[in-house]
Amino acid sequence: MNVAMVVIVYNKALNESTTLQSLLTFTHAIQELVIVNNGPEQLDEDEFFFALKQKHSQVYLENYLQNKPLSWIYNDLIEKYDADYYVLFDDDTIINSQYENHLFNTLDQTDIEFPKIFARVEHVQHFPVLNNALLKDSGELSNIETIFSVGSGLILSKRLKYIFIERFGHVFDQHFAFYGVDSTFFIRLNLLLSENIPFKITSCSYLNHGLSLTEEALTPWRKREFIYENTLKVKYYSGNTFMARLKFIRLMYRKLSHFEFSDLKLVIKTFLSGKHPRC
Repeated sequence: MNVAMVVIVYNKALNESTTLQSLLTFTHAIQELVIVNNGPEQLDEDEFFFALKQKHSQVYLENYLQNKPLSWIYNDLIEKYDADYYVLFDDDTIINSQYENHLFNTLDQTDIEFPKIFARVEHVQHFPVLNNALLKDSGELSNIETIFSVGSGLILSKRLKYIFIERFGHVFDQHFAFYGVDSTFFIRLNLLLSENIPFKITSCSYLNHGLSLTEEALTPWRKREFIYENTLKVKYYSGNTFMARLKFIRLMYRKLSHFEFSDLKLVIKTFLSGKHPRC
């Protein structure tokens, strides 16, 4: 099985990444492992990096100290490498042997594998959500109306890659940088499913993952990111131009009625530019 994987590291040394530590325990070799250091400090190839190179076939370290958009990083991996499957990870996931075995031995022409996501701290399952209910069962999924999860840990097939690129230009929406990258992927997927595009979708594995909704406070940075996400979703995922304008007016009114003038300015600026400021 030819697997291309990206692990995005932010604000930590390579050996501090739970995800990269997990990859040292693998019994299978990843064909293309791309480690993206998204800042803020330069990381060099060290002893830990060379240990990963001994374990896996091809290992690359890329430094993007400007905090490159996640959508661009994901699409770079998917479009650059010719692999059977593409796997996306951030730096704080515990990858277990069951997930590894499923990735290399039992996918069986699966187009998307949604691992069950448990919060690393509270050990409670949060994703995937299938038809507005938390998915507990394992196996191939059917009767899908909507499905949502997180991007980290997703396994995507080459076939899905070409279907998404033909329809949308890229697998992930490059108007979004951080928040909204995952959710707009699922909006696109649910749209294709509603059009009866056949995908084999499974949930046969699980991961323990650091989740911002359970581990991070609402900082000014996170608040701005939510505004970028919500505004761009209004612009691009409202169904039609009329609904986009109507939702935009409602969004502006909500900020104005709460006297959030700086947020209102950010909403207007983001809607007019049509992209995250880093994109």
